Amino acid sequence: MILLVSADRYTAIHQWLQDFFLNQTRDCQIKLYDLSGEFNLDHAQLTASNNCIIQYFDHISVLKQLWKQLNPHASEWWQLLDIASKQSTELPPIPGIEDLTKLIFFSEALESAQMGTILIAILPTPLHALKILGMAQKGPALIDQLLEPLLNWWDKTRQTLSTVEKILRLRLPSSQQLRLNDAWKSRLHLLQKTISDRSNHHFTLILDGKNYKPAQLRNRLSIAGMHRAIPHILIVEEASTEANVELENECRQGPIMINKSIAVPALVEEAKTNDEKRASNRIEEWDTEKLCAKIFLPGVTKANLKIEQVDASIHLIFNGYCRSIALPTEFVSKQCERAQIALGWLTLWFSHN
Repeated sequence: MILLVSADRYTAIHQWLQDFFLNQTRDCQIKLYDLSGEFNLDHAQLTASNNCIIQYFDHISVLKQLWKQLNPHASEWWQLLDIASKQSTELPPIPGIEDLTKLIFFSEALESAQMGTILIAILPTPLHALKILGMAQKGPALIDQLLEPLLNWWDKTRQTLSTVEKILRLRLPSSQQLRLNDAWKSRLHLLQKTISDRSNHHFTLILDGKNYKPAQLRNRLSIAGMHRAIPHILIVEEASTEANVELENECRQGPIMINKSIAVPALVEEAKTNDEKRASNRIEEWDTEKLCAKIFLPGVTKANLKIEQVDASIHLIFNGYCRSIALPTEFVSKQCERAQIALGWLTLWFSHN
């Protein structure tokens, strides 16, 4: 069982954990991974009396571990760049690297988890958490898409420089040293499978309803849809009646349960088959006979939504965010002709000719 939780308020995380341990009846190991980066020692007090192991995300430690793995693997590159002898703390900072190390840290946790273990991940605050969950669904492509064009260029360039290499007695390293090895690919594939399929995890999102207006809450919910990070449970603390009504209208026909107070429900539905669980968690539906698609995008309004179809993908653009969806084979040669949003679902109709 994999539980993910993100909240605006630290007190909400604390209350969620209290409720979880209070209602936990299974005699099994629990592993809690704090990805928030805040090192909240209060977690240790909560878990002390339970069969729970807690680990805190430490960017510098993960980076150091990665450098130890990468340094021998691509030693010829590091020598060429004159960084082979450097420590991980001496490496130049790369934008976005901390989000990547969070995902690597969590992918290793997934890989090492034993059968029957309850794994809990405390994510950063909501907007950051949604971005990370969106990244996690890209799997190895998260790195490959960044490196592959450059590495392919290098392979071609290296061939043209073969004569120069001999004359100058240089040894130009192969791009293969910078490509993901099978162990890394396996972990990132596991992470992708876990986060992409909502039947493989349970995500609770706890928003602050006191300091956000209904329109702001709707917008934050739309960001979850734009990152394909739809929560299973949405809790809005101290929300106004107006906000509750709007959110319930948006979500009542979608796969989100709205709670008005923090509580951990029964998360395992033993009576349901795996297919039934997947059906109840579905956020995308493709009808090849009617040539239409339904995509759950709560909080998104038609007026501000732009839809672009390029080659074999549909790009949904809303308030500065873009969600790209690969078209199924049956839709690749079709053109999107019409769109409608109702009760949180975007429906797209494609041409029949």
